[in-house]
Amino acid sequence: MHEYALAVDIIENVLSVADQNQARYVNSITLGLGKLTHVNCDQMQFCLETLIIDTIAREADLIFNEIYPNMECECGFSEKGGYFCASDASMNDIRAFFDQSCPVCGKVLHASGGRDLVIQSIDIEQ
Repeated sequence: MHEYALAVDIIENVLSVADQNQARYVNSITLGLGKLTHVNCDQMQFCLETLIIDTIAREADLIFNEIYPNMECECGFSEKGGYFCASDASMNDIRAFFDQSCPVCGKVLHASGGRDLVIQSIDIEQ
């Protein structure tokens, strides 16, 4: 479960930023989680919730924003992966990003990006 190691790094960074800004509390942590990161959102949330129990972030809201890959074709077609999710519930499965056909020419689309795991914002109270 590599989510735990990632969660440890995230919380260390959050608490470091909070300390540098003399925070009394961390109100929320917003993470950008790429659809192609191979990170399970539920497991990540569990790890983060466990790690913040005895910290100034213990009551923080954990917010996850999905980051979709760009789906591109050699014909020039380009669209965010979320475009395909609106009509196909199976796009929650990572494998679906590798089986999409171009709506313009029919060739297989290439997925680029969507491998991010970033702390997008930290809301603190001083």
